[in-house]
Amino acid sequence: MVLKVKRVIIVGGGIAGLTAAKILKQNGFDILLIEASDKIGGRVCTDEKDGFLLDRGFQVLLTAYPMAKELLDYESLHLKSFLPGAKILHQSGITEIMDPLRRPSALFNTLFSPAGSLGDKFQMLRLKIKLAKMSLKEIFNEPEQTTDSYLLKLGFSDKMIEWFFRPFLGGIFLERDLLTSSRMFNFVFKMFSEGHTVIPENGMSQIPNQLASTLKKDEILLNKSVVFIDEKKVKTIDGQEYEGDYIILATNQENTPTPFTPPFTDKKIVTNIYFSSLKAPFTEPIIALNANKDAFVNNVAVMNNLSNRYSKSGKYLISASILGDIKDLSIDEIIKRTKEELSTWFDTKNWKFVERYAIPYALPNQTHIKGFAADEKFKINDTTYICGDYLLNGSINAAMWTGKRVAELILDQNN
Repeated sequence: MVLKVKRVIIVGGGIAGLTAAKILKQNGFDILLIEASDKIGGRVCTDEKDGFLLDRGFQVLLTAYPMAKELLDYESLHLKSFLPGAKILHQSGITEIMDPLRRPSALFNTLFSPAGSLGDKFQMLRLKIKLAKMSLKEIFNEPEQTTDSYLLKLGFSDKMIEWFFRPFLGGIFLERDLLTSSRMFNFVFKMFSEGHTVIPENGMSQIPNQLASTLKKDEILLNKSVVFIDEKKVKTIDGQEYEGDYIILATNQENTPTPFTPPFTDKKIVTNIYFSSLKAPFTEPIIALNANKDAFVNNVAVMNNLSNRYSKSGKYLISASILGDIKDLSIDEIIKRTKEELSTWFDTKNWKFVERYAIPYALPNQTHIKGFAADEKFKINDTTYICGDYLLNGSINAAMWTGKRVAELILDQNN
């Protein structure tokens, strides 16, 4: 007796869809992954241009993510680490806040940095110790409030919040008002504290590429947008139909095909702009945060301070992130404002524009988030499933968790 191999069609080639594909492929399923863009990875993607590696939006991987530790081979990614801390750019000058437990040489400078009081620095240590004792389940079950109100409740000073937390968390949450759930703050702070902040040597796209490494070339269809799903069939915008035993919807909220489009909530927008320069604005593998209240650019990094693979020519590749909707600004205006603002601290006269990425859906709304969810959240019917970080929280970890859980539900159905 010959058993028919079950076929799974996955709509969306981001981290969630690729995670489901990896697990199901390893368990004997046939996979057809359909992706609307020109590359797999979704928001985790890298381009090559003029000898540079350009991540589509400044991104990092936190090595403490439980799902990343389980599903990725860190060694083969050749991870490069940022220093545990940040360079603070303020109109009064430049200072640094580091994790003295992991960088003891920075203890004195951190304690006496003007970005907050001694009490603030010790409060950060107390928070780190507290979160180390908490499980992720405990963190995600805590009552929610805004991160802003939570930080005030913990006793952090206004100065520490303005100089450090707003730009630091702004780069993570893509909003400086800190309306993001306090659960997300505690989760992220724990992950930063317990692991390293890294990028793969050859760009962030190495993460989705590794997840997809077991898939054959003909199991991935690119530049194919799915517009409608009818039971076990999917229809693409060019009129093609594909049939499978199961369908997994792994797009973001905006692009979920009819008739399963979920109620849409707010999203976070970011613009990432790259420059090249013969001179580095700074030479450390560190993230620089703009602490000024009226900041246009939120954070800056020099990518080949971490990995020289980001620049074949040896020129410095500078990444600058701008939060919010700036679609009304021309590229010339964006370049001008970015260089003028950063010239407060760096010599930007000879910075050359490389590329701009306007990312209209960079993160889901995170006012209310979860770390885990019941199986019903991911099952539409017996043949149709849904996954994606927006179902829990905006992170690579959540995307992987939902993709894994959907794969497990399909496996359970076939055992």
